[in-house]
Amino acid sequence: MINNSLKGIIKFEEILKMVIFDILIGNSDRHHSNWGINYRIIEDEYNNSIELYDGLCPLYDNGSSLCAYEDNNDIEIFFKDKIKFEALINTKSKSAIGWENTRPIRQFELLKNIKDNYYDLTIDFIKCIYENINEKSVRNILEQFDNNIISSRMKDLIKLFILERKKRIIDIYNLKDEV
Repeated sequence: MINNSLKGIIKFEEILKMVIFDILIGNSDRHHSNWGINYRIIEDEYNNSIELYDGLCPLYDNGSSLCAYEDNNDIEIFFKDKIKFEALINTKSKSAIGWENTRPIRQFELLKNIKDNYYDLTIDFIKCIYENINEKSVRNILEQFDNNIISSRMKDLIKLFILERKKRIIDIYNLKDEV
C-alpha cells in the first residue's frame, strides 16, 4: 500500500531503508504520522506552482527504540537472563507497519518479507549496516552522552541490543559468506 501511494513521489527504496533502520534500533512506533516527505514549491515560466519532492525527511520520533522503556534499576536482568534478553530483542519488537493484511508483525518477520520481496532494493543498505555497525562505532556514539543522561550500564545494554539486532539482520540476509 505504501509503495502504491507514493509512486512518483518518493523512491520505495527510501521507505525500505527507513523500515530497516527502525528494525536495527528496535523502533516499534513508525506509523503513517511518524515520517514525512521533503518537498518544495517552485513556479514555472507561466507562474504555475509545481511541487518537487526531495525524498524523506530526516527520521524523527524514534523514542520507542533503543531500550527506551527499560528502567535503569532493572537492566541487570537482561545480562543474566537469556529469555528476558530474547524478549527484549524479539518479542517486544512489533512494527507499527504491517505486511499486506498482517498487523502487528514482529520486526524480524517484516524484514524476512522485505528480503524475500525486495532483496535487490535493500541489499546495499544491509551491506552498509554490515560494514559500519560494530562494537567500536556503537561505543563511540554512546560515549558522546554523559552518564547522567544515559547510565554506563544502559549504554552497555544499548550496545548489546544494537549488535544483536544487527547480527539477526545479517543472518536473515545470509550475508556472512557474501561480503
